[in-house]
Amino acid sequence: MAYYLKDLPFTEEGKKLKLSDEDRERFRLVYKREGDGWILHDIYEKGGEYGDDCIVVPLESTLAGNAYFEKGQEFANVKGSAHDPKPQGYNSWIDLWGQLSGTTPPYHCCTDGMMYSSDGKMKCMNSLNKKMIGGHVIKGKNSTIVVEGEIVYIVPICEPHNLMASGYYMKTANKTFAAMLNYKVNPHAYLAQHPLETHEKI
Repeated sequence: MAYYLKDLPFTEEGKKLKLSDEDRERFRLVYKREGDGWILHDIYEKGGEYGDDCIVVPLESTLAGNAYFEKGQEFANVKGSAHDPKPQGYNSWIDLWGQLSGTTPPYHCCTDGMMYSSDGKMKCMNSLNKKMIGGHVIKGKNSTIVVEGEIVYIVPICEPHNLMASGYYMKTANKTFAAMLNYKVNPHAYLAQHPLETHEKI
């Protein structure tokens, strides 16, 4: 079971959210231990299988802000986040993006429908797959493992774009809202005063 750090301090952007009690319950985030830090792992789901190497924190504690990708922005998937897409449902990453952007379903892939590489481009078969994912992405052409201190963006992309091979990147079709999250958290100062074992497990 994961430790619930419900009193972890909010970020400045998180304080502005003013979430309802219902949304605060829906969008708790799970981080998994990696070295001295914690890597973004999942949206908390009651009954989910989380071990002692996981912490659950309020969305307000990790939200870094909101941004927009301009039309034609190049972006790539975050390496190592393949586990993050959840089955389409109430607690999905795409629903989190919708909540923060004020967008309602049906959601649409924000790409121009192509997959790009150094060798050229090819058409994505997203017309055959309507499932939308809140994809973890970074700006630029290179899909990389995100290091501590970096920001990841959540944007709506189709499942084929989310699962495409390393070496490919995407471009936005239009100006697109992007939610900014801290990919890694390092709550050392907080845990020095509130050790993990003093927290509720959920």
